[in-house]
Amino acid sequence: MVDYGYGYTRQECCDIATDFAIELGIRQKHQPLTLKWFRGFIKRWPVLKVQKPRALELARAKCTSKEKVAEYMSNLKAVLEDNDLMDKPHLIFNVDEKGITIDHRPPHGRS
Repeated sequence: MVDYGYGYTRQECCDIATDFAIELGIRQKHQPLTLKWFRGFIKRWPVLKVQKPRALELARAKCTSKEKVAEYMSNLKAVLEDNDLMDKPHLIFNVDEKGITIDHRPPHGRS
């Protein structure tokens, strides 16, 4: 997701992994994966690492290159095509309940 400019917290990683495990039928809804599982996962995959997110300043965001914007649009098109959403804009939602800010500030703490 970092290629798309978005990072997950540790808890979000656990939630996504839990959803995947439930979909595979190897976990029940009432047995979510924990941060202990996450720590073990990171130990098993040393190529992965946890990094502290940095704020994206407005000035930096405005300086985005044409190449990066083109790459984003290409990725967006691929996601829309993969999910058969190109002709279904009514199925695409923005679910950001926190409102709009001019500077991206990642969450703090040990999530």
